[in-house]
Amino acid sequence: MSLRLGIGIVTYNRRALVAETVTRVLAHTIHPFTLVVADDGSQDGTAGAERARGVVVASGRNMGISWNKNRALFYLLALARCDIAILLEDDSYPDSDGREREWIVGASKWGHTNIAGGWFENSFVSGSGSVDDPFHSIDVSAQCSAYSREAILYAGYLDSRFKGYGFEHVEHSVRLMRHGYGGEFRTVSGIHRPVHLLIRGGIKVTHPPSYSNKEDVNRNQALCQLLLRDQSYRAPWHDDAEMAQFRAEMQGAVNGRT
Repeated sequence: MSLRLGIGIVTYNRRALVAETVTRVLAHTIHPFTLVVADDGSQDGTAGAERARGVVVASGRNMGISWNKNRALFYLLALARCDIAILLEDDSYPDSDGREREWIVGASKWGHTNIAGGWFENSFVSGSGSVDDPFHSIDVSAQCSAYSREAILYAGYLDSRFKGYGFEHVEHSVRLMRHGYGGEFRTVSGIHRPVHLLIRGGIKVTHPPSYSNKEDVNRNQALCQLLLRDQSYRAPWHDDAEMAQFRAEMQGAVNGRT
């Protein structure tokens, strides 16, 4: 049986931008795949516009990056039963045909991998950024990430206690690493720390203005520090109310409604 690929695109209030990203993903992806757009309560008609062109949309009220990425991951890995999920933020897209193959190979080999962005290349310890010789990096970024279903089954989803934007991906990547996916802990410059496996992967990132704010970032940074040593599995929700909300959102995605 061939590997089942899922691609999730996460967005908030960038209707034109995410439409272009969807178009590029559809045009450049060769491997058969399941597509979902995770829309974090956009007020600009994003969900309706994407549904109108036949795209599955998982949406609900605005909950922040962590929750929104879980919408995509759960739909692809739990409901669609994909083996590999590639998540793209709405400002990131493949620059040529077939680039998904590198992400499939990386996630199959390591369980988790992330984009090697040129804006933090000073953090790269070694490697060339290919799937045969990935960068080993002391920092990580989340514009494009890939996950195996196995990795998420063991380590869980992003922690829903992160609100807004900031550090949710750091905590999740380190937790995955503690379960044996996406890198290793080693000593770099005298400090024992997580070292992430990154690839270039043919992804173009456009860096539009961000919706982040300092208050969210500071709060999430403090939460991240509290959680970094907790390797316990995380569901996409944190309590009964969140579970009910998340289930309703997934049912809406399956049924084609918000």
